[in-house]
Amino acid sequence: MGAGGGIGRQLLASFAANHAVSAVYRTLPQRPSAQATSIRFDDADGLAAAVSEAEVVVHAALNTKAKGKDFLPANRAVTERLLSLVDASTCRLFVYFSSQVVYSALDPVEHPLQGENAELKDRPGLDAYTRLKLVEEQRIIAACREKGIGYLIVRPTVVMGPNMQWSSGIVAAMRIAPVGLKARTINLIHVQDLSAQLLALIERGVSDEIVNLADLDVQSDDYFRHAAALAKRPILLAPNWLAGLLGKAIPSTLWFLSHDVRVDTQKVRRLSGVVTRRQLADFFEPPARIVDVRSLDMVQDVVRSGRPYHAIGLGYFLWFNDRLGSDQLVMEHYAGIVGMDGDALTVKSGTTLRVILDYLGPKAMTLGTLPEFIDISAGACFFAEVHGSSADCISIYDLITAIRYVDRDGNEQRSERDDAAWDRLREGNGIVVTEVTFRCQPNYRLANVIEWHPDSDLERYVEGGYRANLSTTVHWYPRSREMMVYNVNPVADGGRKDRTPFAPMRGSPAAIQKLLLVLRLRGRLRIVGWSEQVLAPWTGMPAKRLVGKFFRDTRRRVRNMELCVPDDCAVSFIARLREKLPEMGLTPGQGVGVRFTRQPSTGKGYVWVEMTSRNVEQMHALIGMAEASCGGRFWLHRGKYVPSWIGVEHLFIPRSVGAGADPQTVAL
Repeated sequence: MGAGGGIGRQLLASFAANHAVSAVYRTLPQRPSAQATSIRFDDADGLAAAVSEAEVVVHAALNTKAKGKDFLPANRAVTERLLSLVDASTCRLFVYFSSQVVYSALDPVEHPLQGENAELKDRPGLDAYTRLKLVEEQRIIAACREKGIGYLIVRPTVVMGPNMQWSSGIVAAMRIAPVGLKARTINLIHVQDLSAQLLALIERGVSDEIVNLADLDVQSDDYFRHAAALAKRPILLAPNWLAGLLGKAIPSTLWFLSHDVRVDTQKVRRLSGVVTRRQLADFFEPPARIVDVRSLDMVQDVVRSGRPYHAIGLGYFLWFNDRLGSDQLVMEHYAGIVGMDGDALTVKSGTTLRVILDYLGPKAMTLGTLPEFIDISAGACFFAEVHGSSADCISIYDLITAIRYVDRDGNEQRSERDDAAWDRLREGNGIVVTEVTFRCQPNYRLANVIEWHPDSDLERYVEGGYRANLSTTVHWYPRSREMMVYNVNPVADGGRKDRTPFAPMRGSPAAIQKLLLVLRLRGRLRIVGWSEQVLAPWTGMPAKRLVGKFFRDTRRRVRNMELCVPDDCAVSFIARLREKLPEMGLTPGQGVGVRFTRQPSTGKGYVWVEMTSRNVEQMHALIGMAEASCGGRFWLHRGKYVPSWIGVEHLFIPRSVGAGADPQTVAL
């Protein structure tokens, strides 16, 4: 119970390695663990079956949504429900997660070392969480004795580890207010060690016991200094007189910050046999390094370091996603033209498409498809579907003929195009792409004719009308029931009524868009220029770093997500989207971008749907519609917003079994 919590997730990972586990959630995760049977708490039949068949029941759940006077009864009801479902003929042990906070019931002067045998009683001033744990401990003992089953009550101390409040959370807090207390003793337990201790207690048959899950005593001075150092902030330790005043206001849940007391760790060491040798730094996530890569040796050093890492090129992935905690290899300066042989151009992976096009222009060459924005690195084009709107290929990835990369052992390898092998490499299994070779083609001129249509015409384009053009892009304004369409086709030469290319403002509201087009076109009928000028008019982003900081740091983050579905289910997806849009709460002027790509060699077509919003639930709703319309056959643009629960099978279109194949077939 409580498999979705920070402790619960680690318990699930530890227990499921050698045991059959049922994981109970308040809300089922988007990607349930493959190691366990997932059950929703409100699924009465599923919960009853799982609990009644269990040999061991671990209750690590807490209803944090219940507030005020509802907190105690709501959480006690959860425990009572579990106890009522336990089958004494099957269950041998009921494990209850209490907490070290129960020791706040003791006099700190009389009990400077607080152990499991101390008699605990409710007293005035205890908060609801502390009172819950005191009452529940006694209830568990009584109920288990009545049923004739064993009990194990565990009292974790300060739980540390990745994404835990007292490790990652305290570092984040120090960035805002680097203040700490001194002259306190804090006992830390890493969540992995906690899981190992509990598993050992269960497997060793420990029963009818109360056990502290605890490890290392540290001084609060050292704890807060270390957290502040990781946050790169100077620490301010409260003077003793102020700490004394603060201690009176600290709730019992944080009792260990009010008094200098220790928690006894001898019993858990003796009963579990688990020996840990962590030092203070081991309880925190190591700070991520940012490595500005300038040479191949630098890449190889990071890969061989044994630390987790990820490569970052140029694009906007970090604008729309949360920061990763692993080392960053920034490839921006690992750039430059390596050479050109016939129509094959080789560049270092940090080279942007803008630099590539500047190099190809004087040679009257170009790339076969391009996104509107070309300040994107070559390496990103291998891992993400960097696409435009093209009837000739799905994305720039289809133009790559060879790569060089550093493998997981730190050795540089060269690989000619091999769709089966590259599908595996694109899964992100630790490689760092260092060079990319693109197939280029002679440059040519294009004309873009911009038209406005009622949005009832959208289905006609989705059903195949886009094929009439080399490139078709739609910006759909659902609230005003209209759409702007770019129809791009080759043209032999220009004319009097032509306008030279300019950077569009396709994301702006319809009224502003119309005004801008009137001002920019000035009565001209079409936009004519070389292919890269028409397809990729945005050569750079003004104040890119400032814009990126805005997207990353705004209180309610702006997200941009692009979802792709095969054209054989695109009509169903668009119909579902049209039906659900009124419920999604689109703001006035908010639009939906629709692009079309095609792979002539397989006859497969793809529809890309893009949305920008502060409301992340709008993005998640799109994913739900894609699942309902296309099953597993949908993909997200890896360079934009990707929810944490999306698996790698939804991050690139597999090529090795024919574009558009079901990702589950690839996995087989």
